[in-house]
Amino acid sequence: MKKVLIIGAGLAGCYLAARLQNDCEVTIITKGERAESDSMLAQGGIAAALDPGDSPRQHAQDTLAAGQYHNSIAAVEQLVTAGPELLAQLIRQGMQFDHDEQGQLDFGLEGAHSYHRILHADGDQTGAALTSFVQQQLNNVTWLTQTNVLQLVVEHHRCRGVLVRKTGQATTTIINGDAVILATGGLGNLYPYTTNDDTVTGDGFALAMRAKVALADMAYVQFHPTLLMIDHQCYGLITEAIRGAGARLVDENNQRIMATVPHHDLAPRDVVARQLTKWQAAGHQLFLDISDVPNFEQHFIGVTANLDHHHIPFRETNRIPVQPGAHFMMGGLRADLNGQTSLPGLFAIGEVACNGVHGANRLASNSLLDCLVSAAKAGETITQTTPLTATNLTTTDALTSEQSRPMAVNLPSLAELQQQAWANIGIVRQPAKLQAFINWLAQYHLAELVPAQLTDAQLTIVNLGLCAELIAKAALAEPQNLGANYLVKES
Repeated sequence: MKKVLIIGAGLAGCYLAARLQNDCEVTIITKGERAESDSMLAQGGIAAALDPGDSPRQHAQDTLAAGQYHNSIAAVEQLVTAGPELLAQLIRQGMQFDHDEQGQLDFGLEGAHSYHRILHADGDQTGAALTSFVQQQLNNVTWLTQTNVLQLVVEHHRCRGVLVRKTGQATTTIINGDAVILATGGLGNLYPYTTNDDTVTGDGFALAMRAKVALADMAYVQFHPTLLMIDHQCYGLITEAIRGAGARLVDENNQRIMATVPHHDLAPRDVVARQLTKWQAAGHQLFLDISDVPNFEQHFIGVTANLDHHHIPFRETNRIPVQPGAHFMMGGLRADLNGQTSLPGLFAIGEVACNGVHGANRLASNSLLDCLVSAAKAGETITQTTPLTATNLTTTDALTSEQSRPMAVNLPSLAELQQQAWANIGIVRQPAKLQAFINWLAQYHLAELVPAQLTDAQLTIVNLGLCAELIAKAALAEPQNLGANYLVKES
């Protein structure tokens, strides 16, 4: 029986595990607990052309337009055609999405969509409902929680396993597998303002960089326009579905911020984030006006609870204070339509992968759908591969002895790295600042540091620093502004 190692506990990894568990020996390795992932935090929903009036073709057109036509057409076609059937299967298995008063699936609207095609579950808690539903189906899977993957084990130009270490411990262990799948999510905690779970620290990208696995589109970081902002601190996502339901972005004078922009408050996320940044730079405060949203508290249960927790008087003011923040990574490990990377034996699915489906700017609510589709396609390929000839990769060797000795390192603090990233590789970038940031990172020699010699906290800083370097170099290399990579010349 093939041994499959899945790194990550989000929807992509768990859905793949569910599809492989009866035919393979599946182990899920995650640095946190089972419920810690971006998938569990996803509010907006999952997009699919399931309504009779909609079509995969229209969904594809919206995806390409939002992505500035930088997308892979084949990847987009796969997403919009395979996705609806996978969702229909989940519904037949008992997954409950929200319905309208007539008992039909209730489709919402979000930015850059031309049709109501967003399915929700438990209002604004779709990610948690869907990921939990899939995890409940995992009855033949080994879980390794609180476990950090330090390195990909490569033998004869093939990924044969991973080097791991339990959180807070020093001992390292090699776990071998016939297939290794990175489903580690993005890199949102590179920035001080983010919607991402605390465990999302760019680990998959750093693992790939060290193993010289091909990466693509690393300049394209999506910033969500609306995070809850209180005293210059962010406290979670304010879902785009609220704007789809009628909310408007305004300043302290109640002036419509998006009034002069095509598609107004439902423009693509990169456009909205830049407009809000411009408004903020002019000294204005940013709010989401929910006056025209019917039954706000009933439809947005999670957001309401978060607002109440932070004592936001939205019932009296009809306003929510907001701020753009890091949300999603369009780039990642270059993967084909089956999730295969440039390193044989290594697959990448979900946000850590880049098969071109999102282009230069992800269309809202396509991420959960991509988790399902990329996992399903990877699963089909993995089941067809031949198991490797068994080799002993679990004995103590250089990976687990000499390289595990602690060493003194010179690193910036996480807060310093985050502030530098926000200033230099944020929503609006400048060539000179990008180069200065690259020079600043160079003093720490991050690529030369050995993961097993770092503490957990140091490893987080190093992995995020490597991601920052990849983004800055990719952004500087882009010949023109496109989607989420927006450069301006110095004045």
